[in-house]
Amino acid sequence: MNGYVVGAYAASPTLAGWDEQLEADFYETLASDPRIGALELPWSGALHPHSEDWLFAHLPQRLDAVLTDVGHVYLTGLKRPHFGIAAADEEARLAALRDVRRMRDDVLRLNDTLGRRAARAVELHAGPRGNLASAASLTRSLSDVASWNWDDADLVLEHCDALVPGHAPEKGFLGLADELEAVHRSGTDVGIGLNWGRSVLELRDPERAIEHIESARDAGKLRALIFSGASDQAGYAAKPWSDVHNMFRRSAAHPHGDPVSLLTGERARAAVEAAPSGVWLGVKLWWPPQLPGSVGERATMIADALDELDSAQGRRDPDNHLEHRSKTRHTPGIIQR
Repeated sequence: MNGYVVGAYAASPTLAGWDEQLEADFYETLASDPRIGALELPWSGALHPHSEDWLFAHLPQRLDAVLTDVGHVYLTGLKRPHFGIAAADEEARLAALRDVRRMRDDVLRLNDTLGRRAARAVELHAGPRGNLASAASLTRSLSDVASWNWDDADLVLEHCDALVPGHAPEKGFLGLADELEAVHRSGTDVGIGLNWGRSVLELRDPERAIEHIESARDAGKLRALIFSGASDQAGYAAKPWSDVHNMFRRSAAHPHGDPVSLLTGERARAAVEAAPSGVWLGVKLWWPPQLPGSVGERATMIADALDELDSAQGRRDPDNHLEHRSKTRHTPGIIQR
């Protein structure tokens, strides 16, 4: 993956209501940062929640796409608790596989429509909740999925917070050890993706997130490391330990940050240092609905986060960053939802 992956939809200015021009401005502003190589796009039964034609017309030519089905798996699971590619219930597992095949079809259609291999990776998720899932079922599903034609898109199993005794989960999917076992037993090239904030949600300790990185690294399966924050306080979120992708903690380096976030530059650097070379890096950061924010302010928040990843890799380029800031258009923001 060339460049950073950005889960920009978490910070989109159009979450309160669809606005084609505002979203186009957001995409254009992000594309002006040469460090960004791909946008993470949520797949919820379609390539875009409002208009696939808009996506085809406005995904910047130089940016690739990483499709994620996490929202689809989670929301479907609320209605159908057994649903997921790791389901112990065979009928539910096959139903989830049918949806993954639909996502595969959309990957091919995106590439065909754009005339390039725009979809560089697909992030899968091992629902359902841990007590309804099994590593054996996940192994079978990964073997099936990896046998399909994905137009050379990388397949990544993204770990979400697992079901842990003693606290309520956000996702509650399989544990990382079970996922690593399933990936290994599948005999496929599926990799593991980690989200720093989701590891913290599971382990309830920001210093322990590195344990997940080391486990996936030592198994030779770590493919992606994405940075979201987490918090043990309510703050902007309705409750503590919410899977809302908190910003970096507010500081001089992060003026658009979250005062109660556990994600700091020091912790991000330690995580990057623990990861092997060649792992995709990126960010997925929430812009809280209470905060008005222009396109420029949201893009600046993301740029500040990418500065931390640059610094962690010893390649910070302040002149280039300032050039990007000068290109950022500060358009009037809106209050989200």
